[in-house]
Amino acid sequence: MATSRDYSKSVIAASDEIKDIFCEPCVGDGKQIEAEGFCVDCSEYLCGQCYNSHGRFKAFKHHVLQDKKNMPVDVARTSVLDVCVEKCSKHPTKVTEYFCQSCDILGCSACITTNHRQCQNVDHVPDIVIDLESKEEFKEFVEYVDKRITMLKERKDIINSRKSEAEEMKKQAKEDLKNQRDKINTFFDQLESEMDKKITAIDKNNKDTLKAASDRCSILNDELNKMKIVVETNRKNGQKCELFTKMKRSIVEIEKLDSQFEMLYEESKIQRYKLKPSTKTEEVIKNTTEIYRMFTAKLVSEIDVSSCEDKIKPRIVGMSVVQGHYITVADNNNKSVKIIDTRNGRVTSVISLDCSFVRSVSNVKGEQIIVLLTSYRPEFQSNLLTLTVSASGVINKGNVVVTTMKTAYDVVVIAKHLYVLHRNEIKVLDMHGNVLKTVGCDDTSLSSIAVSPNKQTIYLTRYESNRVASMTLDGKVTATYKDKDLKHPWDITVDNEGFVYVRSDGGIYQLAKDYTKVQIILDDVFGRSITHSDADNRLYVGEVEKVKVYELK
Repeated sequence: MATSRDYSKSVIAASDEIKDIFCEPCVGDGKQIEAEGFCVDCSEYLCGQCYNSHGRFKAFKHHVLQDKKNMPVDVARTSVLDVCVEKCSKHPTKVTEYFCQSCDILGCSACITTNHRQCQNVDHVPDIVIDLESKEEFKEFVEYVDKRITMLKERKDIINSRKSEAEEMKKQAKEDLKNQRDKINTFFDQLESEMDKKITAIDKNNKDTLKAASDRCSILNDELNKMKIVVETNRKNGQKCELFTKMKRSIVEIEKLDSQFEMLYEESKIQRYKLKPSTKTEEVIKNTTEIYRMFTAKLVSEIDVSSCEDKIKPRIVGMSVVQGHYITVADNNNKSVKIIDTRNGRVTSVISLDCSFVRSVSNVKGEQIIVLLTSYRPEFQSNLLTLTVSASGVINKGNVVVTTMKTAYDVVVIAKHLYVLHRNEIKVLDMHGNVLKTVGCDDTSLSSIAVSPNKQTIYLTRYESNRVASMTLDGKVTATYKDKDLKHPWDITVDNEGFVYVRSDGGIYQLAKDYTKVQIILDDVFGRSITHSDADNRLYVGEVEKVKVYELK
């Protein structure tokens, strides 16, 4: 290739003859034919045949040609040239130096003349990269690389942090196990060994998971840094043509990197666990088969709640278990309630609702559920709708409990009474919508409500004050939980043993019934809705249009 437009430095004015300059297209084809002219736009020497035919092609008809007497003489090729050098994938002997804007594709001269003869916007790459660095596409490309490197570093830091956390969990679990083991006799040696194996197995899985994620981070980091080095080198050397080509060629690489990066979110998660003393330690020799209880959540499946009746992408705002193995899902985006069979992960029934918002859904008893709706027209009102779900998973409308309530956010049923949650109070209604009493709360950011297995305690999340509370049915606060990591608690659910699960930003807290913290049982969790199934001891987590199913142990 020749140099840039200013040929004065590479021309020997005193030369009487031009020799040892060959036609560059022919050299690319393995031939050495003396050059008879030069194309200024292509920066390329041409033989007589190439020279004569060059202007016949539509893409080259406006190119400036210089005959043998006027063409420049290239005497120095040692400087870094801003020229295209990458070989064409389809024509390995030719250089990729053209870009068809009509087709958004790069190509060599053979590609252009063969496949883009009729295209209106075919340009020589050196012509379009003069102001490349000022173009938005290039800026976005550089910004993408920098942003991904930053995000990758952040994820790497999280992975490194979780390595320590995984080690600390193992250390603490083994220490607790040993302390408990000291209280009993040698009869439990085998039980200790079995539990130790469980800990070691999960720890090994965590370490293997984090090592794989760490290795992937390193690979992605190397790839991105290579890409960045190429960008910076080309920019520094003024190789805009090469920079443009690399940028365009990187589209497939970027897609792969994005795919690999997305995988990091799942690959960098660790399986959490916590050891808690058995409640029957005084009778362990006679009655127990375990020395410690391990509390952990394992992802077992993922359910897509989309249905053929959806108009837009679903958004889960509430869930409740009904009929043992069905989940009722409130889809606010499509203003509908869906029934999901947890045995096969399929939507069995959908019912559309005439409302502005679907707020929540709660189980009444057996086959009956109740949905909290808000409508703005013809007048502002929150109503309650009862639905029934058959044994085959078919949903049917029941009665509408008409109220004149202001905006309500959640509802639970306790002893045939409806406990409806508002921003700063709980209204207790009968099944006809009559207000029986109002329970005031010392907070204006109540967001979700749940009830204990014995129906004696109410659990509340307080979104803006970043805490959760428990109270008696008459409104007496019995416990409050708050810590620095509990941010924006939203949904709340309780299992049949009384353990409380709170959906907070980025994770799910597991609390004991007295509101002492057991652990953050899940992190990197998105969405706001959770519910627990007593039938299979599983935690169902709603993440926009999908429900993730975790087995609790």
